[in-house]
Amino acid sequence: MASHDGRWSFAALRAGATHVTGIEARKELVKGAEDNFAHYDVDPTTYRFVCGDVFDALTTEGLDVDVVMCLGFLYHTLRYNELFTHIRALRPRHLIVDTNVMPDQDKPVVRLVRDKTAKQQNAAADAFSHNGQALVGKPSAPAVRFMQETYDFEVEDIYDWHNLLAARPGVEGLADYRKDQRVTMRSRLAA
Repeated sequence: MASHDGRWSFAALRAGATHVTGIEARKELVKGAEDNFAHYDVDPTTYRFVCGDVFDALTTEGLDVDVVMCLGFLYHTLRYNELFTHIRALRPRHLIVDTNVMPDQDKPVVRLVRDKTAKQQNAAADAFSHNGQALVGKPSAPAVRFMQETYDFEVEDIYDWHNLLAARPGVEGLADYRKDQRVTMRSRLAA
């Protein structure tokens, strides 16, 4: 979901996925993903990119998935109930969530934020946007866990970015992970 230029779809294929479907709201990013896959000569039968609203795509595309990757999307929406209802309806075995979070929060809370929808790194315009802005939420890490558990996803692993990066001080470009402002969780759908 929110597949951007296809980088994580590409990584999923390289890691052993037999097929990936990326959903992205911005046409230029879907075009970029398709161009990237063509550049790397990826077999076109192993991927598909859907340009559209993630909520619409989750209900209309007839998706059959084993793993849902929700990477960099939770902080671009407030529609959490709808999102997790649709994800659960797909019956994936696993859900991987990577998102910005409020650091130093031990309670399941969400801070309201306004995203300017014209900026590519922000929420895309949708039916709920107003005056070029979208009302979105920035959850705490406990809120991300709470959301998943509410919809029967058992968190199996929370990636230990802090210790991993502490052991690799020369790695650049991951400041939000270093400062505990981002979390990665792998969950399994309960039977």
